[in-house]
Amino acid sequence: MDKVAWQIAILFAGSALGGHYLGGYEWLRFFTYFGSWGTVGIALAGIGIGWICLQLLNYCHRHQVGSLYELYLFLFGEAFASSLSMITHLFLLAYVGVMLGQQSAQLIPGLSSVWFVLLSLIVTISFLFKRWQWIVTGSGICLGAGLLFFALLFLRQPHVPIPGLGYQMNGSWVIHAVFFLALHLLLALVVLLPVAGRTDQPNAVRLGVGMGTGITLLFLLLGQAIFLSHWHDIHTSLSPVQLISSRLLPAGNWLFAILALIEGGVLSALFLHSLALPVTLRHQLQMPPLLFVMLLLVGVFALLPLFLPWSVSVVASGATYCGLFLIVWFIWKRQT
Repeated sequence: MDKVAWQIAILFAGSALGGHYLGGYEWLRFFTYFGSWGTVGIALAGIGIGWICLQLLNYCHRHQVGSLYELYLFLFGEAFASSLSMITHLFLLAYVGVMLGQQSAQLIPGLSSVWFVLLSLIVTISFLFKRWQWIVTGSGICLGAGLLFFALLFLRQPHVPIPGLGYQMNGSWVIHAVFFLALHLLLALVVLLPVAGRTDQPNAVRLGVGMGTGITLLFLLLGQAIFLSHWHDIHTSLSPVQLISSRLLPAGNWLFAILALIEGGVLSALFLHSLALPVTLRHQLQMPPLLFVMLLLVGVFALLPLFLPWSVSVVASGATYCGLFLIVWFIWKRQT
């Protein structure tokens, strides 16, 4: 199958899952709280991310747009593009940092979280200053390992309870699905625009986004089934997959910690490289110094959840509203 399509599929799935997906906290609070309605929300959000992302990538291909800044330039004009781009980039850097910090805080009880933050940043650096292909390959390996890990957890449980639609029957699940879509669409765009925005293979982009959407939905639905089976144990946990794996697998806690450490580092490298590349091209900067500054910022933000746990919600909300504003404006522009 087309190599470009597979690359786009890997990048789409890795970025659209977002939030250091191996921990599972994001879709626990976005979807599992709502039972079967959350499963409907997963289907709508997953398909919605793929469809809107494809529409935006087609738009960017027609206008030769290869970065988030250029997209803002076409949608909002020169007067607002720089400010909006700066705000969005800052929230995304903060998001990468706080999610890294939150995951590190939960890995091994009794061991200092600061060491796990440093180890994750070392993994990030080891991929970040290699070739781009290393990051893509690492993202693909992490996706494959994560999928096998989730499948193993799924096979170890006796059954999956299916809550009736009368459970949590309110409109909150729709709002949470839209918020998940907005945040994770923004993450996917940041990663895909430098790759797909100027490609001369639009069919590969469509095929890649389609395959990536399928992988994303498979991950989310597997996680939903696992979480529903262990709801009473993990509904207040910040790292539900870790808690489940420690109970179902021998040395599950350490296995999860190793996978999460590598996955967190690779995913951080993916986002940082994707954020830095368009800036270096636009301003003719050297990549290593810019990456170094970004790493420092991510390191500072990664320490915030260790001392200010509420910082995760603030940063994630800011990035979510940036994504929601972009979606609404794009739809409005297409209608006018």
